Parts: sequence; C-alpha cells; structure tokens
Amino acid sequence: MTKLPYGLSDFRRIRIEDYYYIDKTKFIEQIEEEADFLFFLRPRRFGKSLTISMLEYYFDVYYKEEFEETFKDTYIFENPTPLKNSFYVLRFDFSAVDITDYKSSFRMHLNLRIDSFCDKYHIPEIEVDNPISKLESLFIYCNKHNLPIYILIDEYDNFVTKLLISDMDAYKTLVTSKNAIYKEFFTMLKVGTSSAIKKMFFTGVSPLALYDVTSGSNIGVNISLISNFNDLVGVTKKELIEMIDFYNLREKEEHIISRCDEWYNSYRFNENVKHTIYNSDMILYYMKSLVQYNQEPRDLIDVNVRTDYSKLKFLVYTNQKLNGNFEMLNNLILGKQVTTTKIKDNFSAFELANEDNFKSFIYSLGFVTIEQYRIALNLKIPNQTLKKLLAEFIHYAYKDFEDYSMKTERLNNSLLDLAYDKDLSAFHYIGGVIKNSTSIRDYIDGENFVKAYLLAYLNLNSFYELKSEVESKKGYIDILLEPIKEEVPFGVIIELKYIKRSETNYETTLKSRILEAKNQLNQYDLGKRYLKIVLVFRGWELVHCEEV
Repeated sequence: MTKLPYGLSDFRRIRIEDYYYIDKTKFIEQIEEEADFLFFLRPRRFGKSLTISMLEYYFDVYYKEEFEETFKDTYIFENPTPLKNSFYVLRFDFSAVDITDYKSSFRMHLNLRIDSFCDKYHIPEIEVDNPISKLESLFIYCNKHNLPIYILIDEYDNFVTKLLISDMDAYKTLVTSKNAIYKEFFTMLKVGTSSAIKKMFFTGVSPLALYDVTSGSNIGVNISLISNFNDLVGVTKKELIEMIDFYNLREKEEHIISRCDEWYNSYRFNENVKHTIYNSDMILYYMKSLVQYNQEPRDLIDVNVRTDYSKLKFLVYTNQKLNGNFEMLNNLILGKQVTTTKIKDNFSAFELANEDNFKSFIYSLGFVTIEQYRIALNLKIPNQTLKKLLAEFIHYAYKDFEDYSMKTERLNNSLLDLAYDKDLSAFHYIGGVIKNSTSIRDYIDGENFVKAYLLAYLNLNSFYELKSEVESKKGYIDILLEPIKEEVPFGVIIELKYIKRSETNYETTLKSRILEAKNQLNQYDLGKRYLKIVLVFRGWELVHCEEV
C-alpha cells in the first residue's frame, strides 16, 4: 500500500519509495521566475522542509541524472524550467543547532555543511577553522571557476527563536553584536550575492531574526504573503478530497472533511485568497491513523505541533503586570473581533510590546489567521487545535501569579466526571479558582474575565470540542462542549449569566437571571445527549450552578 509520508521531509525518498505525494512542483516554476533571493515563512509543521528538499533535488547539478526517477509523474517533469539542475546547492538546516552551546554548535554546523559541499563537488578542501572565512574563500573559488551557488536554508530562525524565548540578552547579542557569528553569516551571504551566490531560498516561522540581524535591510524578497504562494505548503480542500478518494475512504468523506475543517483548517496567508489551507502535518497525522488503523487518532492534536509556548509569556507582561497583548488574547478566546490594518512581514523582536507587531507575530506562529478583509483585517483563532494551544498558553501566563491555584489534572478528572456521570464539580472547582485569583482579575473586566477563564480552562481536555457563541435557530449558545468521540456519553450546553457585585437588588436579580437562563436553554434542542447547565456569577463568585 502507498504509505503516507507523515514525519518525512526527504523529497527523493518520498518519490521513489511509494509514498503519497501532493504535487507542489508547479511552484518551482514560480520560484524560479521570482526574485533571485527569497524567504518564505509559515507556522511550524507545515511542510517547509519538504519544499527545501524539493528545490535541492530539482536545482542541484549533482542530481541531474536522477531527474526522471525523482520527478516523473509531476507537473515539473512535463514542464521543466531553463534552470533545472544548473546550480551547486549549499544547504543549511538551523534546526540542527543546539542552543545550550549555540555559538560552538552553529560554527560546527556551518563548517560541516561547507566541508560536505566541497567534498560533494570535488572542490579542494578549505583549511580554515573560522566558518565565515571558509565561506568567503568558497565564494571566491566558486566565482573564479564559474560554479553558480544556490543557498538553501531550512528553519533559518529555529535556534534563534528558541534563544529569544529563553534568554533575551543572549538573543540581543547574537543579532546585534558586530562580531556575533550569526550576524557575520548573513553579512557574508550578502557579500556573496555579488559574486558566486546566484539564488537563495530561506524558510522560517517569523521575520524577527532576519529583521534584527540585517538591521531592517532586506537581503531577499519575502514571498510569504503573496497570493500565488498561499498553498506552496499545506493542503487544500481539493488535495484533501483527492487523498480521501485515493485511499477509498469516500464513505467517510463528509465526516473526514468536517473533522479536518474543525481541527486543522482555516489558515489563510493572503487577505484576497478565497480558499483556506490545512496544516500538512495535522492532515497526515490524522489520515495515517485512518488508513493504517481504520480509526481516528486517540488524540486529535499531534504532539509534534505542540511547542513550548510557556516561555513566550514574557510577551504578555510589562513590569510584572499583564499588558494589552494579554487582553487581546483573551478577546480572541472570547470570540470578540480583533483587527489589524496590516500583517507586517518586517519587524523587530524588540518591538513586540507594540500591539500590531504582536498580532503579526502570533499570526506567523499560526495562533491567528485572516477571517475576512474590509478596511482592516479581522483575525481569528483558525481551528480547535490552536484554541487548545492558546488555552495552554494562557494557563502558563496565569501561573506566574502567586495566588493562582488551578491544577489541570484535577480539572481534567472533574471534566471526565461531568462527561460520564453528570457531575458538576468541575464548574465549582473553576469557580473557586476564579474567586481566589485576586491578582489576575484586577487586570481584566469582571464579566470578560469570568467568561475568558471558563473558555480557556474548559478547553484543557482531549475529549470535548469547545465552541462559543454557537448560532442556533433560537439564538446563540453561550458555551457548547461537544463530544469529540462517540464513547463520551454527554455533551454540555452552558448558559452563563453575570451579576455585578454592585447590584443592590441581588436576590431578585439572581432569580431573574436563573429563569432567563433556563428559558434560553429550553429553546435549544440538541437531543438527550446534551446536559443543560446554568452558571451564574456575581462578580468573581459562582453563586448558582444547576443542571436543567
């Protein structure tokens, strides 16, 4: 059986070892016709490394005799370009750099790749230890002998971003110090473009490192937000349907598409494109389980798409206090409109306190995508996977407060009791934590704080799909917990009401809110499988919790 290439990024291996391949080779033509020096950004696990590998096998003179075997039955095989197999490819992968000793590791990686390049093309060994000097000597030699170089860099910002979120001072030194090797490397590349380097293609996640290391002067064209390259990586709906058909899963097609739309879709990388993109890794993870085991994966979120976002919490603090960035994340959780005038593709890591820069940064991470375009861009969380990852991020941000007492394992067990036994203790537990979190709630409006907190923490489970403000025939459901798996016996519909602490006629208002909530719940008919729950908060205190 044709295998799914989950976790693989070697283009030739996928092509010759009978792996399923979504043909992206038409983009080679477009890349060749673009500017000579390009960089391309997408969130993690989107297929960027496979693109780098594809370009290497296509443009490298070393693989000229293997072109037919590698590219047969693809678009580019039938439509080869003038520059096919005409470069000497020098490829780097900065995800290989270890940040525990990044200076030494980076030097070692550069030297290894340069030495490998010389060995591959029978170039005399360059007996210099300093990789920047070695690179300079290589460019001089290749220019003298008319050997055109194509530079490929995969994950150019990988170890630098890790450094940014763990040690800002080290990051600053790396990208700004005149003698820092990372900065020297890009300076040397810029020098090389006037001699041996004829083309460059970098991939990464965000533009921060490139902006900071070049002091804002571009050494290439950023094609990330150009509509023609919207689906250079990722999976379109058409491509997903073709995959479903190939594996004879047509009977499950409607369910598969519905599931993938909820969990892996809605990425849009240009405001004018109509179709959205699925995350490649997530689709392959999900489909591999269906094809290989005839069932969905136990957890719909692949562990490999999880990043340690906990260290990014410094972005939502100013002087040990939650800032406007945190409030904006809460608004996203609440489903409120978050807008920006422009997705920036060029800004500094030292300017992330600026709200527009922060929005562009979380866009590059994949936390938000473009929902629609008017005068401004409306942003939204793309799918259930990212909603859960954002909930985890907010959890880590809360944890710095000394009176914060949420225990996620206890919460998870309580939610299991709710799902299987109709036990409402999960709400009482969350309510108790809200009541005691005095230092957090001071920064957020009371009603918004309560709802954002509920949404964030009800999302920290693997058996419910959380939806907010769900449209029904009789109005909007405040919070819907929909079972992900059939074996989960109960879903939950929550009607949330709020009473201000300053309310003078409290008892009468409470009765009124409860009655109003019950009337609204009785209008929603999703079947007996759904519990209907009334939650009423007075200020930050849960004063009523009842199943209707």
